Amino acid sequence: MPHSPANGLAIAARNREFYNIDNIVIITLPSPALNPTLPQKARPMHNDTRNRILWAMTALFAVFAFVKATPLAAGMKAIIPVVSILVPTVFAFMHGVRRLGWRTMLVFFVITFVVSWCYESLSITTGFPFGNYHYTAKLGPKLGLVPLLIMPAYFAVCYLSWNLAHIVLDKFDQKADAQLRFAVPVIASFIMVMWDMSMDPARSTLNQAWIWHDGGGYFGVPFVNFLGWFLCVYTIFQLLALYLMRSGIREDVTEAASGDDRKTHWHQVTALYGATFIEFVAFAWFAPGGSMTDAAGQAWSVRAMYETLGLVAIFTMLFVTCLAFFKVQASSRLG
Repeated sequence: MPHSPANGLAIAARNREFYNIDNIVIITLPSPALNPTLPQKARPMHNDTRNRILWAMTALFAVFAFVKATPLAAGMKAIIPVVSILVPTVFAFMHGVRRLGWRTMLVFFVITFVVSWCYESLSITTGFPFGNYHYTAKLGPKLGLVPLLIMPAYFAVCYLSWNLAHIVLDKFDQKADAQLRFAVPVIASFIMVMWDMSMDPARSTLNQAWIWHDGGGYFGVPFVNFLGWFLCVYTIFQLLALYLMRSGIREDVTEAASGDDRKTHWHQVTALYGATFIEFVAFAWFAPGGSMTDAAGQAWSVRAMYETLGLVAIFTMLFVTCLAFFKVQASSRLG
């Protein structure tokens, strides 16, 4: 029978399409992606949208890190701690749920929160493992003896360090293997402590967000603090690794959906860690003169401190950032 326009008439009814072509009826159901007017429950964020937001957050954080070292920061003292911690924390969750899922990210957050709070509280009370210190009121409300902002700060940089350890070890997957059990926690701990070595003297001896009672050889910070930091974050990473070993690979997320096979996914965490480093170099560049005195009565040069922290950041944090970037670029398995 010859085809006529009447035979191919499409009748739209209740969001279904009916086609009668030469007595053959075809019923098609619309795709939510093609029909944005349809109700969409729990529709996941598109990767392109997520990536744009993550890159925008990284750029914002980089600018903010630089501005903190300039005279413009004088009018932002009240918001600096909040923004410095909130942006990386939101970034960690947005980036992490794609790869690990909400459940694992919440477990990661809880492990980090509980372990860091316990170690901090223990050290404030007994001096182990970081040394003798206390927090002032500059970081806001506290949970017990520890400011509430401290635990999210641990979590955000722990997340970056965990992913960077995967890059350094060429582990671009979620396989529960020996690397995940042992190597990743150790490397991630070193990467995390690099951050503390770049910022602790400025936050404590100079800005007095916390006070070291007995001073220390690293611009008022004790040697044992960094060993304690390694112990604390290693505990966090090892507990996370054991959890992932036990729970196994997520069956509901393919490698492509998680972003593990994309260079962009890995460049994002590298970029945010690099943005964190900008602050320390900027402070070294704009370092003021003068001196400061720690709680033990030792005087230190402010310029020498900032320049030293800048050098430490360049040859630790920037090194890891460059290494991670080149490893991702050179990986043949990433698209």
